[in-house]
Amino acid sequence: MKKVIYLLLISFNFVLSSCQSQTDYIKASESEIDQEELNFAKDLSHKILTEQKKGGYYNLTENEATSKMAEGLNESLQKASYKKIKALFGDYKDLKFESLMIGTKGNKFKIYRFKGIFDSGSDVEVRAVLNNKRKLAGFFIKPWNEAL
Repeated sequence: MKKVIYLLLISFNFVLSSCQSQTDYIKASESEIDQEELNFAKDLSHKILTEQKKGGYYNLTENEATSKMAEGLNESLQKASYKKIKALFGDYKDLKFESLMIGTKGNKFKIYRFKGIFDSGSDVEVRAVLNNKRKLAGFFIKPWNEAL
């Protein structure tokens, strides 16, 4: 568990304070899910993890991510993060959409939660946080937990 916490703190130093309270988010119904946005979040998450698996990194563009996110999820961080992810969960294989959590109380973030498929077979969450401009504002890999 310490390794996972360390991984999150070191690997993804971009923390959204508005994402810390589950009560600020509600689960979206299927009819509320924008399929184009879902595909964007899923494809981008897949690209990031696939490039890391190959030993490279995914260079986020200004159309895909906030400037803070693009700077934070740079080449060295992605490469170091994947080594830790691989040590904990094995190599990345794929992901499957699980749910969308929509921010309430004035925040405009959407949390796309995917079940990550890794060699270990562990229940892993791949979380892509999008802002109201449909840009990646947060990206997390962690053990699956039903609660945010």
